[in-house]
Amino acid sequence: MNKFGNRNPGFGVRQFILMGLILALVGYWGPWVDHKAAALVLSGLDMADFVKLLPGVRAGTERVVRELFYLPPLAAALCLALLALTPSLWGHGGHPRWARAIVLAVAVLLAPVVLPPYPSVLRALWSPELRWQLAASVLCLLLIGMGLCRRPSASLAAWLMVALALAGAILPPWQFFSIRDALDQVYGQPIRVGWGLWLTVAGFLLVAAGAIGLLSKGEVSSTKS
Repeated sequence: MNKFGNRNPGFGVRQFILMGLILALVGYWGPWVDHKAAALVLSGLDMADFVKLLPGVRAGTERVVRELFYLPPLAAALCLALLALTPSLWGHGGHPRWARAIVLAVAVLLAPVVLPPYPSVLRALWSPELRWQLAASVLCLLLIGMGLCRRPSASLAAWLMVALALAGAILPPWQFFSIRDALDQVYGQPIRVGWGLWLTVAGFLLVAAGAIGLLSKGEVSSTKS
């Protein structure tokens, strides 16, 4: 018996990862631009559409990769899928199959979040503006499907989670702050950065730290799924 008693020593770390993903998703749907007027509050998901209205973007003088604002739910979906499809990440005993099935179902449901609402989704394939959203959603689902057919090793899954979490923590906020001056101009005053953005960053950093923790402890280095 180790110092953790009968528990798997990595059990807490894995719950840490799940908690980080929950926080990141809550933050994504929380306010990224806060305002006393509810109609002017923008979530992470809202940002992807709102940036299209910025004068510089419409004039072509402001370069924005608005698809980066769709990265958090897709990164979270893939991290959840990696957890669900790699039982050895949970150690001996792990979680029951029904629990991992729920995690996988949540991952699958997150992938279409980036798609435009009906009826716009019906023309996504033919619209240059919407095509990348459709491609990102389909690619996410394909990667999950590939994981079902050929499950990654625990070490590969952990490294992929580190990469996905860091991408989710860095790229969307970077794009946000790169257009902050433009947002200030549209709002007519300096915007107030909402807690949602910071919670998204913190959540993904927790995921990355948890995955690095699994790797540094050597728990997944030689484990096969």
